[in-house]
Amino acid sequence: MNRFHAHLTLVIVTVLLFYTSASAGPLDDYYLQQFGKAKSGQLEKAVLSISADVQESARCGMPLKKALRRDWNLLEQSTQKVLAKQMAYPVLANPLVYPSSAGHFKIHYATTGTDAPPPADTNNNGVPDWVETVADTFETVYANYSSRGYRPAPTASGVPYDLYLLDLAPQRYYGVTTSDQQISSVSYPNAYTSWMELDNNYTDPLYGGYSPLQSLQITAAHEYHHAIQYGYSFYFDVWYAEATSTWLEDELYDGVDQLYNYIPAWFTQSKLSLDISESIMTGGGYGRWIFNRYLAEQHTPNMIRSAWEKLAGLPSPGGGADIPMVPVLESLLSTSYSTSLGDNFFGFAKRVYKRNEWIDHSYDASKIHTYSPVATYSAYPVNSTVTPAPSVTLPHYAFAYYDFTTSAATSLKISINKTSGIQTALFKNGSEITAETSGDSYVVSSFRPTDKVVLLIANTTSTDGHTANFSTDVMPATVTEPTPPPPTTSTSGGGGGGCFIATAAYGSYLHPQVQLLRDFRDEHLLTNAPGRAFVALYYRCSPPLADFIARHPFLRGMTRLFLTPLVAAVAHPLIATATLLLLAAALLRRSKAAHLHAHRHTPHHPGFKRETL
Repeated sequence: MNRFHAHLTLVIVTVLLFYTSASAGPLDDYYLQQFGKAKSGQLEKAVLSISADVQESARCGMPLKKALRRDWNLLEQSTQKVLAKQMAYPVLANPLVYPSSAGHFKIHYATTGTDAPPPADTNNNGVPDWVETVADTFETVYANYSSRGYRPAPTASGVPYDLYLLDLAPQRYYGVTTSDQQISSVSYPNAYTSWMELDNNYTDPLYGGYSPLQSLQITAAHEYHHAIQYGYSFYFDVWYAEATSTWLEDELYDGVDQLYNYIPAWFTQSKLSLDISESIMTGGGYGRWIFNRYLAEQHTPNMIRSAWEKLAGLPSPGGGADIPMVPVLESLLSTSYSTSLGDNFFGFAKRVYKRNEWIDHSYDASKIHTYSPVATYSAYPVNSTVTPAPSVTLPHYAFAYYDFTTSAATSLKISINKTSGIQTALFKNGSEITAETSGDSYVVSSFRPTDKVVLLIANTTSTDGHTANFSTDVMPATVTEPTPPPPTTSTSGGGGGGCFIATAAYGSYLHPQVQLLRDFRDEHLLTNAPGRAFVALYYRCSPPLADFIARHPFLRGMTRLFLTPLVAAVAHPLIATATLLLLAAALLRRSKAAHLHAHRHTPHHPGFKRETL
């Protein structure tokens, strides 16, 4: 090894050692931060300032606990010691236990401290009224799921299921379902028992807009189905678990309607895949419940239960990974319902626009968020082709809408060039227009200023990267595209406060490394025109790539590796600057050495005076 390579290696090793010592393993950092146990110091200051977008809504705590169980053996022993109580049954102050009337549940509650439920006892039996309400609500939920054919949540030796009442508002949770131990059987080889934590009163402003009883009801419906899901298989795909539990909130307690709040995050980011990781910010999982309503309407609600039953007998892909739910749905719809997931997804994408066609819960159709166009084209009434043709590339099971308006009466022809995975539809004032014989173009013979023409483009396959571009017979005067979402409105899985690729790599928009990059974007890139232009381009181009990365563990690992120098530079700018200076000095020295070496070996010839070195 020559001197240059030795210097370069020393610089790289020094930086990596510093970065490793300054920041513990990313996975350990992530879980410590999520459970409020992050180490103090510069890193904590940089990454633990939870932003408003994270705090705006309460959510389900199951995904984080499930991930912790999956990754437990990958954590350092010191981290396991700190987080051990997260995997253990809660400890309450001066606890008492109340059995539900039918004996299916035990409600554990504190009698002192902040976890204690409201003390009111109108029955004068020594049991707080709220505890009795919890017991009665869960017995109602149990009976409802049993009548729908679901397998009850398993428990060890058939004992009552454990419910714990705690003050969950500081954690911003409605409820948390935690897996416990595996109880295998021939039909359910990967079944797990579980226990549940619930807020002790649902009176915190976090749950505002709904009564404590309503919050309890939808939480009971939601979380108990997570317990049922563990009884089918520990390796369920979390996005679909949230989509199912959320859908069932309204099936069991129609009228609360809190779940409609999750839909806008999906429809305003419809170019993200159906199975993107769960996140309130993208509608991942939570907002996808509305697709279950469509499937249930087309094939009866039993179809959703059948999907979970089909999942039960499948093995994990290995390494503790979850079983992807999209192939399960594709197989179920094909073999049992003589249809395809692609056709159902396309039908659903149409329904997003034609909201008046909902049959199930039709009285609530107005509560479903309207479609959100990717762009709006305002056209002159002249014959001219749009150049270049507007184009969109969609990941699997994603869709995009485009609006067309005109300032004067004209005719409109839209010609579409698409790959085989793309399906399209055109609507005028709510009515679908039949495509021409070729199926690649549409004609609107009378297009007036009072009309709105809407084009739907959807990737109805399980593969990414399908593309469509379209040209029209009128020249757009203006093209209006929605501004990039502000830093606080993007996501998880394939997003993350706008840091799509970093979130896909690290698994959460709350991950410390992702937060560092978000802070850098907010404090440095968004404060100047070139930086804002770069961020806008990134928002436009990165979601499909991020979605692909999020679904491939190897690519996630490689992306984290490539991001490490960038994260290190953002976290430690002085060290990064010093590194660049050292590298520049090493390169300069290398260049000088090469120059001298060339002089030493230049052949002597007449007219050339060789220098003595």
